Amino acid sequence: MTYENKVAWLRRYRQALRDETRLRDRIKAVRSRAESTTQALRPVVGGDSQDGTKIERCAELLDQYHHQLQEQLVASEQIRVEIEAAIQALPSALQRDVLQARYIDGLPVWRTANRLNISESWVLKAQKKAVENLKIVQLSPPFEVVK
Repeated sequence: MTYENKVAWLRRYRQALRDETRLRDRIKAVRSRAESTTQALRPVVGGDSQDGTKIERCAELLDQYHHQLQEQLVASEQIRVEIEAAIQALPSALQRDVLQARYIDGLPVWRTANRLNISESWVLKAQKKAVENLKIVQLSPPFEVVK
C-alpha cells in the first residue's frame, strides 16, 4: 500500500465523523420543518386540511435519517478501532502520539507540536515515518481512494 493510500485510510475516521455531523444536521432540519409545518398547517375548523401527508413524510424522513445515523455510528466506531489498532502497533511512542493527534483527534500540525512539545518539523518527520511504518490490517470492506 502506498503512502497516499495509507493517509487516505487514516483520514476515513475524520470523514466518518463529518458524515455523522451531516446526518445530525439533516435530522435537526427535518424536525424544525415538521414543527413549523405542524404549527402553520393546523386544521381550520370546518376546513379540509392535508397537513397529515406532510407530517407523515417528515416522520418517514426522520426515521430514514435516524437509521442512517445508527449505521454511520457503527461504521465510525469500527473505523476508529481499526485505525487505533494500527497506530498502537507502531514501534515508537512519538509516532503513535503524532498519528493519534493528527488522524483521530484531527489536530493541525501546529497544535500537535504544541501538545507534544516538539517542533512542527518534528511532527511532520514523525508523521511521515509513522505512516511509512503503519501496518494496516483491514477489518472492514475495502475502501475507495477518492481523488
